[in-house]
Amino acid sequence: MSQAPLFPPARVVPLGGGAKLIFCSGVTARGSAAAGRPVQDQARECLARLERALAGEGAELSHLLKVTTWLSDMRHYDGFNEVRRAAFAALATPPASTCVGGAQFTTTDVCIEIEGIAVVPALA
Repeated sequence: MSQAPLFPPARVVPLGGGAKLIFCSGVTARGSAAAGRPVQDQARECLARLERALAGEGAELSHLLKVTTWLSDMRHYDGFNEVRRAAFAALATPPASTCVGGAQFTTTDVCIEIEGIAVVPALA
């Protein structure tokens, strides 16, 4: 039997009426084929992992209210921004977004981390 993670991929706060607020832990491309690759590949992997964490709580990327991204170097911004724009292009209102450069990660093969906050509205 596997042990539950010390820090879960998402925490849910019930808002009443079936609505819920979801706080997603930051994700990197660590341990994936994207690790060590260009920021675009890593950003796609981060968003896929974020999407899986949301799906585990009955949500999707369109439910995101806010994303925060850390880059190891702001020279990665354009590549990250290209992927971010594509990921949210179909949304009438994309999530609020913050990006910070100069982050140091636990491994040298990742250059980006993304976390998110989402809300799933009450069922009508």
